[in-house]
Amino acid sequence: MMARLNKYLFHWIISGMLATYSLAVSASDVEVLHWWTSAGEAKAASVLREGIEQRGHQWQDFAVGGRAGISAMNTLRIRAISGNPPLAAQIKGPEITEWARLGFLRNLNEIAEAEHWEDKIPAPLRDVMQYQGNYVAAPINIHRVNWLWVNLRAFEAANADIPTDFDSFFAAADKLQQAGYIPLALGGEPWQVATLFDSLALSVLGPQDYQRAFLDFDRKALLSDDVVKAFTLLAKMRQYVDDSGQGRNWSDTTRLLIDNQAGMQVMGDWAKGEFFAANQQEGNAFTCVAFPGTKKAFSYNVDSFVFFKPNNQSERQSQTDMASYLLTPQFQRDFNRYKGSLPIRFDVPLPQGDRCAQQSRDAFIYAQENGTLSPSMSHGLSTTRYVQSAVFDVINEFFYNPEQTPREATEALYRAILSAQA
Repeated sequence: MMARLNKYLFHWIISGMLATYSLAVSASDVEVLHWWTSAGEAKAASVLREGIEQRGHQWQDFAVGGRAGISAMNTLRIRAISGNPPLAAQIKGPEITEWARLGFLRNLNEIAEAEHWEDKIPAPLRDVMQYQGNYVAAPINIHRVNWLWVNLRAFEAANADIPTDFDSFFAAADKLQQAGYIPLALGGEPWQVATLFDSLALSVLGPQDYQRAFLDFDRKALLSDDVVKAFTLLAKMRQYVDDSGQGRNWSDTTRLLIDNQAGMQVMGDWAKGEFFAANQQEGNAFTCVAFPGTKKAFSYNVDSFVFFKPNNQSERQSQTDMASYLLTPQFQRDFNRYKGSLPIRFDVPLPQGDRCAQQSRDAFIYAQENGTLSPSMSHGLSTTRYVQSAVFDVINEFFYNPEQTPREATEALYRAILSAQA
């Protein structure tokens, strides 16, 4: 009841302030909200900053790290309520629609037409960037979420085989544990635990039933034995994570593999940016494989920017310059090389020797052609933040409460989603 009241109160307050907000930064400044604060992400953000400054504008960094963008979105709402949003903000998924419905966002159709976005953005992702048929967001990349990252040095020391299914996953985890490694690096933040469950659900349910459960919220799919099995596997994986992980951020967790302390991590391909930032080479220090059972599936996360309505022509021009830059071949190539993601434009060549990127692009094309492309639940592409938050609470409670059964967690998940939708 309180969450629903807060949601409507937020909508009422900011809707009433739309006509009066003004920007605090000067007309030549471009204040950009994002949550790219890790080593690889910071390098990627520098590509955007340099491009804006080369176009004659002053970059005003508004970085809010933590909780996979949740902290940034909370900060953005406070700024918007106070009548002082930034000129540009990193927003994704259904959040784009929510801000557009409230009337905050600038229409980008003129830029999209001039830059031929229809030809450059993959068809399944265009709708996410539009509201009522108008472009209100610019996508910049595609992340694959369902990756298993492998520390090859640990696997060699433990004489373990790279997993291809759950049996080989647990066999490798046992060997890693016996050799003194943390088998599965996991930061205990709710979104990280949810990312692990997300890949488990995709594997066990398969892409079609996954979409029925976490995109359509179909009752039968959500209460199925397959969801119970996903929770059962999540419980089994508890014994392979370290005791000091709770609250640890994702990049510090990836660092456990880089520093040869852990064997595996389940994380999106932004983790690859951390390996590269640490000068580690794929095939030598680390490698990537699809999470067990998801080789032919692609759970995606897309970074995108929206632009809040400007006060004057100077601000509008700076936004236009930034939006036009985002889909240029140079930006797409350089930004995504550091970020670990795929360029949104498939005519942009991938970095030479980046086998993980090539696998990812091949997997995306296959999934697009065969109906196995799925928006990620754990990264806000399949649902609203209200439902996502409810799902996180249930998964996190189960992971840290061994007394709760997988069946109880499944039923709690269904009730939580139902309540968050009300």
